[in-house]
Amino acid sequence: MNKKTIVMVLPDLKGNGAERVIMTLADGFIEKDCNVHVILFSKFIELKSKFKFQIHVFEKHYRWIPKSIRGAILAPLLDRFIKKKCSHPDLVLSNLLPVDRILCKSKLNNVFLVIHNTPSYDFFQGLSGRILSNQIDRFSKIYKLKPSISVSKGVKENFDSFFKNKNKSYQIYNPIDTEFISNLASQYNTISDYIIHVGKFKNQKRHDILIKSYAKSKIKERLVLVGQGPLQDKSIDLVKNLKIEDKVIFTGFQSNPYPYMKNAKFMVLSSEFEGLGMVILESLALNTPVISTDCDSGPREILPEENLVPINDVNALANKISAVSDNTANYSCNIRKEFLLENVVKEYIKLIN
Repeated sequence: MNKKTIVMVLPDLKGNGAERVIMTLADGFIEKDCNVHVILFSKFIELKSKFKFQIHVFEKHYRWIPKSIRGAILAPLLDRFIKKKCSHPDLVLSNLLPVDRILCKSKLNNVFLVIHNTPSYDFFQGLSGRILSNQIDRFSKIYKLKPSISVSKGVKENFDSFFKNKNKSYQIYNPIDTEFISNLASQYNTISDYIIHVGKFKNQKRHDILIKSYAKSKIKERLVLVGQGPLQDKSIDLVKNLKIEDKVIFTGFQSNPYPYMKNAKFMVLSSEFEGLGMVILESLALNTPVISTDCDSGPREILPEENLVPINDVNALANKISAVSDNTANYSCNIRKEFLLENVVKEYIKLIN
């Protein structure tokens, strides 16, 4: 039986959630004896992988081409590049908008657009009326052209509500490789007696809600914030204004955050929205309890109701942080089998014609 060739395309391999998913999937496909190729638009790699796979960089300075014609111009070039580097792939997975704009016009077989977040927040947040209608029309020209794969049930429901079309819409959860994460988590971590948040400092993650809730909870454990991003300075200022500098630790970006996650008393996710919330699964894989805001998609598909609080509610999150600090064992839970890497890979391989 011939090996299946799987190609995954994304802008780069920065240390964000979608990028970590791709690395995990690549490992899973290799374990299933597939040929795996990862195509990047920029050779920016911050993440570790269990196996070595082929990485190719498609450098065409696409940002200089107007978005409205980018796909039509670059799709034939990218198709030719994929055929040259990867022969005739059995499955092509497009990840994130810069890639979707191009591969939606691809002539290759079995191209799927992977939807990592809810369109209502990712593309349409705060829009209404004619502006919203025009924006939906713009994105429909991308997302009605190929079949899609949503990373959670909530994302699929939201995606389908905007983009009803003839192409099939699938739902496959992001995978977690528990063994790989456990091995990485074995490295030494010098911090002790703390709770943790891991995520980029951007509006979606609502570090402001987290920091205010943490200050209000008055728990003895320190708060460790792992990540970097455009809103980090604002978060530092907020910590100073609340006079909790001695209790909050900013670690910056960590290529291996798992030792921090493993040794935390518990993880807190304060996001306004999530596609799935990979840090939840990663924490559970390390037996670290998690509490989270109850986003429209993601956390509620992983965690029990008692681990969730309403979004943008400082008081509710503060009360939950206090409750978990007092009795962490009550908030522990296990990962369901549909999130495990082997089962997720099987679902993707089913898509191959």
